[in-house]
Amino acid sequence: MAQSMVLISVLTGVVLVATVVFLSGRGWRQYTPAPLGATPERGRSSVTALAENPTVWVLAFVAAVAVFGGATVAFVGGGVSESAVQLGGLVLLVGGGLVAVGYIFFGTFIAAKGRGLGNAAAAALGSWVLGLAFILIVVVKLMGLF
Repeated sequence: MAQSMVLISVLTGVVLVATVVFLSGRGWRQYTPAPLGATPERGRSSVTALAENPTVWVLAFVAAVAVFGGATVAFVGGGVSESAVQLGGLVLLVGGGLVAVGYIFFGTFIAAKGRGLGNAAAAALGSWVLGLAFILIVVVKLMGLF
């Protein structure tokens, strides 16, 4: 019980630090709005350029398959050390959790956008659904059903 609480605390701290680092490096003061529909090449960030490149998406997918495949082999395969089995299980657990969280948030975001909400309202709704799922997990855990 105490080990899982420490793990959850560490993961929450890592997510918080990653969020702060991501947001602090965005350069908010240098942002200049462009007219609606305009896509100036000079104003694109390197992250946007990478996100629009299909080669990057293919390489990211291949890397994810390699990581998940290696973690699965380490988790279920015989003849490996106990630490490799635990690390494989941790990678699968964290990766599966991130995929589930991304699926819930992105699905809610796209559904809200399809119903006419703006970006901010759709992001708020996606965050609200993630919060609701977290509360549901806590309630189930407190009831002893999980």
